[in-house]
Amino acid sequence: MDIVLITIALLSIFSAGLGISLLLATNRPKGGAELFGLSFLFGSAVVSLFLFILGFLLSGSVLRWSVTFLCVAIGMIGINRSKPFKTFQIWPEDSVEKCLLALSVFQISLVSWLSFGRVLGWDGLFNFESKARLAFLNGGVLPMEMFSDPSRSWTLQSYPLMLPLTESWLYLWLGREDQQLVKILFPMFFASALGLLNGGNRLLGVSSWKRLVAPLLILTVPLLLIGEGSASSGYADFPLAVVYLAAVIYLLDFWRNGDLAALRLAGAIAACGCWLKQEGAVLWFCVTAIAAIFLITKTAKRREWVALVKASLPGLLIVAVWQLFVRFMSLPEIKQFSSVNPNSLQNNLWRVPVVVRAELLQLANWQYWGLMWLLVAATIVLSIWRRESKGFFVLPLAILLPFSIYSSVYIFSIWPSFVTHLESSFPRLLIHISLTAVLMVGAETPFRCQTSNANKQHLKKTMDCLTEAPNQPF
Repeated sequence: MDIVLITIALLSIFSAGLGISLLLATNRPKGGAELFGLSFLFGSAVVSLFLFILGFLLSGSVLRWSVTFLCVAIGMIGINRSKPFKTFQIWPEDSVEKCLLALSVFQISLVSWLSFGRVLGWDGLFNFESKARLAFLNGGVLPMEMFSDPSRSWTLQSYPLMLPLTESWLYLWLGREDQQLVKILFPMFFASALGLLNGGNRLLGVSSWKRLVAPLLILTVPLLLIGEGSASSGYADFPLAVVYLAAVIYLLDFWRNGDLAALRLAGAIAACGCWLKQEGAVLWFCVTAIAAIFLITKTAKRREWVALVKASLPGLLIVAVWQLFVRFMSLPEIKQFSSVNPNSLQNNLWRVPVVVRAELLQLANWQYWGLMWLLVAATIVLSIWRRESKGFFVLPLAILLPFSIYSSVYIFSIWPSFVTHLESSFPRLLIHISLTAVLMVGAETPFRCQTSNANKQHLKKTMDCLTEAPNQPF
C-alpha cells in the first residue's frame, strides 16, 4: 500500500510541474527526459508553495486534497493548451540514446542504493526532515511558534521551505513519517539532473557519443554521489545544483536564439532555487545578470528588457515575501558574516590571499572532486579560445560569476577562524555550480563526432518551431 500512496504523491508533483512546464514553454519541442526533469523541479516548488500558502487556512486531509486538486488541474490545463505528446519522443531512436538510457538507469540505481543504504546527513535530518515531520504532525502545516522559538535555532528556521514541505507532502499521503521512504525524492532529483543534461547537450548540438561524456564525468566526482551535500545526503545542495543547471540551459537557449519562452523558463526555474535554499537567491541574481549582459551586448529592444523584468519577478517576489515573513516572525538571527562596507573590506583585505590559497586547495581535493575542476579550468580556456558557437560565454560566466560571489563572502566571515568556515562550507557551495560545469566540460570536449540523425531531427524541429511561433512579449 505504501508504494501506491507514494506513487500518488509523486504523480501529483509531476502533474503540477508538467502543467507549469508546458504553459511556460508553449510550442517548444522537448525530449521526454528533459520534460521529466522540468516537471519534477516545478512540481516540487508548486506543491510546497501551495502547502505553505494554503496552510494558513487549511490543514489535514482538506489541505491534502485541495493541493492534489490544484496539481491535477494545473497538469490538465497545461496538457490541453500544449498537446505535448505530439512534440517529443519518449523512446530512444539510436544506439547512442539507448546507451544513455542504460547509463542513466545504472546511475539512478547507484544513487538510490547509496540513498537508501545510508542515514540522512546532518542538514538532511535536522534542518529539512525535522521540519517535514513537524509539519506532518500539525496537519501539513508548520506551526508558527516554531519559527520564533530560540530553542530551535539549530534547525535554521530562516531557510526556505521547498524541500521540507515536499517531504511533508509524502508523509501526508503515507499517513506517517518515514525517513527511509522520503529518501525517494533524492534519486528523483538525480534523475532530473540526467534528463536536463541530455536536454542541454541537445541544445548545444553535442554530437553522437560526446553526449556520454557529461553523465560519465558525474561518476568520477565523489562529492556528487556521496558525502555532505551530495545527491544521496538529503541536503538541499544537489537539488539546488539541478535547479541552477536547468536555469542555465534555458538561459543559454535565450542567448543563442533570443527566444523569450526560454527566458521565461530560466527566470521561473531560478525562482524555484530561491524557495529551495538561501544561496538560491545568489544564483537567481547570476541568471538575471547574465541575461542582462546579453541584452546590453545586443542593444536589445524595449520589449526584451520588459521580458527580462517579468522573468525576474517570480524570484524577486519569493525572496522579498520570504524575507518579510522572516522579519515578521522575529526569527533569531544566526549571523556568520559582518556587514559589507568599505571599512570591513579594508580591515579584512589581508584575508584575500589566504582565502585564495584555501580555495585552490579545496578545488584540488581529488577525494571530493577528482579531476573535475582541472578539466573545468582547461575547458573555460578552450571555450574562450575557440569561440565557435553563439553564446559560448554563457557557461563560463554561469560558473565564474557565482564562484566569485561565493569566494568573496569569506573575506567577511566572523567565525573565529575564517579558514575553518571556508573548509566546512565551500565544498557544498561548489556543488551548486558543479552540474553546470559538467555540462560545459562535456559540450566542449575537443574530439568531434558526426551529428546523429536524432540530433539533426531535433535541431530541425527547434528551428521549425522558432519559425512558426516567433518571439512574443510576455
